[in-house]
Amino acid sequence: MSVGAPSIFTAGECIAFAERSPRAVANKDRSGWIDLFAQDNVVEDPVGSAPHISGMPKDGDGRRTTSQLGAFYDTFIAPNDIQFHVDSDNVSGLQVMRDLTIQIDMSPRVTVYVPVHLLYELCIQEGELKIARLAAHWELLPMLKQQVANGWPFLRVGLASSLRLLRYLGLGGMLGFTRALYGVGEDGKQQVARFAEYFNARKTDEFAALFEARALHSVDAPDCGAKRSLEEMVKEGGVVVFDKVLAAGDVISASVRYERGGRHYQGVALFKLQRRSLQIDEVSFYWSA
Repeated sequence: MSVGAPSIFTAGECIAFAERSPRAVANKDRSGWIDLFAQDNVVEDPVGSAPHISGMPKDGDGRRTTSQLGAFYDTFIAPNDIQFHVDSDNVSGLQVMRDLTIQIDMSPRVTVYVPVHLLYELCIQEGELKIARLAAHWELLPMLKQQVANGWPFLRVGLASSLRLLRYLGLGGMLGFTRALYGVGEDGKQQVARFAEYFNARKTDEFAALFEARALHSVDAPDCGAKRSLEEMVKEGGVVVFDKVLAAGDVISASVRYERGGRHYQGVALFKLQRRSLQIDEVSFYWSA
């Protein structure tokens, strides 16, 4: 993942564009929401479920797939009242990472609050910003447990949700959505906890062993935008703290605070892990002073 790509758009312009998505959701503006996306786009919501891919050519015959954005909207957005409670935004090039909680009012008696790390990967299409990839990092099982905790009112809501999934996405889409129930889970979270432990204790050998041998052990330096190896960061010192740790598919996301040399940084970290070995393939930090 490239988190430092240059952009002719300012960070403020990228954030303002990303904000148009929740505004369209709140206003029930289906066409306005769809128009925010590039011709070729991917929606992963949540990460770990089957992605919704629109516009890209099918393998072999060169035909372009029909849009799945409308089906996604009709399944997950249209029937609910959704509010975005944003804690922070961080921008790297054309990528906007939002740390937030999403409030979903599924009925007058069923409301859930979902902790999310939401990544907008933007692109420039005909001189305008568009969403090329929307990746929502949140946990499906805790959200389902919240719904069930509402008691019998959930039965009607749950049945309606299942019927919408079948109607707009089909059986394959329903099964693809449930793939989000599986991934690196709690074991992956423990691996990220070890990352912080070894980093803060300067245990360079144990720290290096967390990574897949071929992984590129580098992140964007928070103060100058240049690549720096993680091993160098360990030697330089500083303390990293993770909270709001979420497991979505094979990716662990976490709100992060980092202190070094009297400077404080905060943002969101993403860890892509191997499912069996739990070794870290990629790590990306979206943060600012």
